[in-house]
Formats: sequence, structure tokens, C-alpha cells
Amino acid sequence: MSHSLKSETVSSFYYYGNNTEIAANGQLKHPELILIGDRVTIKEDYSIQPEAPASLPLPKIIIGDDCKCEQGLTLYAINRIEIKSNVTIGSNVSISDARQEYRQIGIPVMAQGWMDSAGEVIIGEGTQIGEGTVIAGNIRIGKHSVIYPGSVIEQDLPDYCVAGGSPAQIQQHQPIVPPISPDATPLLSICIPTYNRAANLDLCLSSIFSQLQDDSRVEVIVCDNASTDATPQVIARYASRYPRLKSFRNSSNIGGDRNIYLVAQLAKGTFLKWQGDDDYCVEHSIPSLLEVIHNHTECGIIYLNVHNHDGQVYTAKGAPAYLRASGIMCTFISGIILRREDFEQIEEPFRYIDSSLNQAYMQYEILTRNPHFCVVNRRVFDFSENPPAGYNFGEVVFSNYQTILSHFIGKGLTAEDVREEKRNSLFNYILGWYWGIMRDHAPVFTDDFEDLFREFYGDESYFEDVLLQIVSIKALAQS
Repeated sequence: MSHSLKSETVSSFYYYGNNTEIAANGQLKHPELILIGDRVTIKEDYSIQPEAPASLPLPKIIIGDDCKCEQGLTLYAINRIEIKSNVTIGSNVSISDARQEYRQIGIPVMAQGWMDSAGEVIIGEGTQIGEGTVIAGNIRIGKHSVIYPGSVIEQDLPDYCVAGGSPAQIQQHQPIVPPISPDATPLLSICIPTYNRAANLDLCLSSIFSQLQDDSRVEVIVCDNASTDATPQVIARYASRYPRLKSFRNSSNIGGDRNIYLVAQLAKGTFLKWQGDDDYCVEHSIPSLLEVIHNHTECGIIYLNVHNHDGQVYTAKGAPAYLRASGIMCTFISGIILRREDFEQIEEPFRYIDSSLNQAYMQYEILTRNPHFCVVNRRVFDFSENPPAGYNFGEVVFSNYQTILSHFIGKGLTAEDVREEKRNSLFNYILGWYWGIMRDHAPVFTDDFEDLFREFYGDESYFEDVLLQIVSIKALAQS
């Protein structure tokens, strides 16, 4: 790897790619919040400054593989700036996810704060940005677009457009995908969040690469949440053999939900699939999934129904149909494949972070924009015997799940849809899970399970009967 920065600076980045060159003559702030891909060039006189996070660190500035940036680049991120792969940026370009306040006479501009500080900037792959361009605020620029020099970008721009001016206006728009190399963008990114499960991760990666070898249609991304076991050694062993594996390691444990989101954010595939580190792909399952994905590229979600092995693959439309098809199993991350284009349009991806079910929220948010989904009834995984651990079971399955579904009442779901699922999830899954947790004395908090059940089900006709079951399960487990 060649670079112009000092080695101690390079090592402080969240990730610094192979064959990347950043000039030494520039300003860097909080490099631990900056992720730079492979083969990136950034010339001198740059200023790259992510603001320090209020809580746990996630990269706030992400520059994808093969980006070329001329001198004088300014990047300032309060929330997030993401520049996708193969973007070319001319000299003296300024990009910020916030707009500076300037209207108070007599007060220096830099002391006036921000007009808009809740946005993010995403620049699509293959886009060319001319010299002297200013991008500020909550802005998304599509892929393979061209921005004329000296432009001021104040609104979103679509894929395959030519724009320019102050403010920039679309000059041409050609929504036809130009021919590109078939392996330029993987069809599927398999995204594995992991923490202290070295042995499980070894089996998981083996089950994947035994089917893939060097298949250019798939990339595998592992995001290690600061494991203290042999996880780094396992990852290094597979990375040395399989170039389609890319790994990232958090400097500290950022929590499960954040790591699940982060590993998906790092994906480059047309579709992304979360994969639990203790779930193992059965033989021939990945090639068959690639065929399903190839045939259903219009779908925002592909749901793997691991409880039905009749082999059926079908499509449907709308949040109510998806709720009936998946139910509470939409929370099982290994069963979820999302179209990256739709994933990246989620405006508040952290709305239910730390609920243990943020992935459910993101699926229903996708359905508000793209209602098409596919269901795959096939055996795809073998599972480890790891017990559930480290969370409040009743809070997650009662409070958090119903809160997320209720958020979408009037946004695709009805109150009756949510009430029906409330009953179905209880009888089809939650009571069985509760029995298993109590029987096996799993390290999960259940002391308030009965109280939470009273709170969320006390007005249901079946409440008394189920309460007796819960009391009986608890008594049996304690006997």
C-alpha cells in the first residue's frame, strides 16, 4: 500500500484502503470517523472534517473505491457524507451536509450556526463533479451524473443527468443505464455483523465461500464490533484467501443495532443481505438465491421464509401483505434481503436504533416507497445452538415490536392489521420463545414479562387464558 500520510495517521482512520494516496498537505479532523476505500486519490490543500459524535462512533465521511479528488477539496459532515465508488471531483469543491446561517447582520458567518443541520449528502457512483462546485444541505445526487464547474447544488439530482448553474438546474437527463463492466457492481452484498463469535463466524464464512469461491456477483462484508476473542484472526485467514471479502473493525463496541446498520451501509451490491454470524448457508443455497434476486430486481425486499420449505417463490405488494407473509420473523436479520437503492432512501434509519428491531422498521419504511416484495419458501440455513442473551425479552417483543408497527398505521398499515399481528405473533412465536427461554434459563431478562403482557394485552379477549399459560410456564421453569 502506498500513501503520503504518515503511518500513524493512516492507522487512525476508521478504514484506509489499499493503494490509496492522500496528500500530506491538508487538514484532517477526527480520522477515526473517516472511511476511505481502495485506490482513492485525494490531492493537497484538502479539509476533511467530520464533527465528533454525540454518542458512539460511526464513520461520518465515507469515500468509496476508485474516487479521484483534485486539490482544495472541502468535506464537512455533521451527520454523514457518502461518496460512492468511481466519483471524480474537480478542484476547490466544497461539500457539507449542513447549510451555514448568514442572515444576522453584525455577527460573523462562522458564529451564526447552521440553517439546516439534520441532513446528509450522498453522491452516486460514477458521478463527475466540476471544479468550484458547492454542495450544501440534505442532498442526494444520482449515479453517473455530470455537474458543471461552478455549480451550486441546492436540490436532489437524479441518476444519469447533466446539471449546472447557481442554483443548479438539470440540463439533460438520460435515464438509460450505460453499458458497464458486468462485475463493476456486485449483484449481492452479504453483510455479516459479528461480535465475539469466532468459532461461529468461521463456520459461517466457510458455508459462504465453499459456494462462491471468486464469484464476482457477490461481495462479503464483515463488520467486527470490537471483538476480544479470535475473530480478527478468523477474518484475516479468509481475507487472505478470498479477495471478495472485505472487513471492518469498530474501535469500540457500538451496539448490535448500530453494527447491523453500519455493515449494510458499507455494502456496494445492488442488493444487500444481512447474515447472522451464527447462521450457516446450506449447500447450493446461495446460487439459487442469486437466481431469485436476478429475476426480481424490482422488489425492495426479498424475504426468506425459513419456516416454510415448500420451494415456492412468489411476489406480492404492500405492507399488509408483507405483514401477513413475514410477521415477527421480519426481525430475523438472516432472512432479509434489501435492494440497496431503497435502503439508501430511508430518511431516518436510526429512528428505532437500540430497540433490537430497527431492521423491522427499515423494511416497512422501504415498503412506503417501493411496495413490491418477494417471498422465498426454502431451507436456506442451518442454525447454531447459541441461546438468546443480553436483552429484555418482553420489552423487545411486546413494546418495541408493537411500537414500530404502530408507527406505520396510516402509512400502509391499519390499526386492524397491527392488532391481528399482535395476536398472531403471540400465539405463533412469542409464547414458544418464552417457554424455551425459561426452560433453558437463557441469559435474557424476563422479570417484567408478565407485567408487560398485562400492559399490552390487558384489553384482549384472550388475555386471561394466556396469562394462565405465562404463569404456568414460569412455575414449571422454577420447579
